Amino acid sequence: MKEGSSTELRVGIFVTTSLLIGGVLAFVFGGQSALFSSATSYETVFDSVEGLRPGSPVQIAGIESGTVERVEFGDDGRVHVFLDVRGEAANFVRAGSTASIGSKGLLGDQLIDITVGDGDPLPDGSTIPTHQTNLLTSFLGETGDQANRIVENIERITAALAGTLDDEQVQANIQGIISSIETILRLVYENDGLVRRLLTDPELADDAQATLVSLRDTSGELNRTVRGVRQIVTEIRTGDGSAHELIYGPQLTEVLTNAAMAVGEVGTILRDIRTGDNNAHELLYGDDAGNLITNLTEMSEDLRAVVADVRAGRGTIGGLLMDPSIYEDIKRLVGNLQRNEILRSIVRYSIREDGQAPQPTPPTPAPPPADDSE
Repeated sequence: MKEGSSTELRVGIFVTTSLLIGGVLAFVFGGQSALFSSATSYETVFDSVEGLRPGSPVQIAGIESGTVERVEFGDDGRVHVFLDVRGEAANFVRAGSTASIGSKGLLGDQLIDITVGDGDPLPDGSTIPTHQTNLLTSFLGETGDQANRIVENIERITAALAGTLDDEQVQANIQGIISSIETILRLVYENDGLVRRLLTDPELADDAQATLVSLRDTSGELNRTVRGVRQIVTEIRTGDGSAHELIYGPQLTEVLTNAAMAVGEVGTILRDIRTGDNNAHELLYGDDAGNLITNLTEMSEDLRAVVADVRAGRGTIGGLLMDPSIYEDIKRLVGNLQRNEILRSIVRYSIREDGQAPQPTPPTPAPPPADDSE
């Protein structure tokens, strides 16, 4: 091998090794942006760490702020976790903070999640109280807490139900209910009643459905009518129209007062007619009332006979109304009168003389008789 080729090979190996070492260092320390910053150590104690290991991240309020230093058993049989919190993030680990085991996802890496307390910052080496949660609860958050509460409620209900079922009376009641349901179902199945026909007859089921639809439509119409009536009542109550003025204004009082006065006057008139000594009382209650009715009946019969004669063409009026020949003669006579100058002159002269005749003087009314009572 030539000396130049050997030198190039050594240079290539050196460059490749440098790149590998740089990549490893970048991979190891790439996520440790504050590797050389100061850190505060804390301790937490769990019953189970659920896969937590050294190097697992530590989060404060969801922000990564440190790492787990080591995980080991204590003399009390519990798991002691030692963790470091970097830089100023340790100022948020305060009295009231709690540590719990969380996860980046349902199948992600485990981590320590620390809440922000409301007291003074904890000193270096302090023990952070823990809040033990399981993996599913930590992943679901508040939903997981709700699920735990639901499960606990179901367990309590189940325990109470199990204790209730041990009571003989309750068991007898349940058996009675089951027996009653069985009897009802057997009656429905064996008898041709309405329920069975509703379940087995499509036409009856369609009719029932149509009835329900009609009831729904009727209910909708009724609701719309009620809304309309309510709107009208509201407009009458709050508007300024005639109906509002009639009901809420002084006009209704005046109308009612006038109606009451009119009814009172009518009552007075009727009482006077019934008990007074007047023509109306004599006409309704006197002896002349029967004669009046008799005369009216005879007059009606005579009027009926006259109308019958007129329709039959009897008499002058009947001939004028019913005989067409008389109509033609009168028409011909009037036509001749219009064409005859002498007759027209005589008619004009008669009309003129009647207009110039003196009018009769109306008679002077007699003076009223003197009142003897004076």
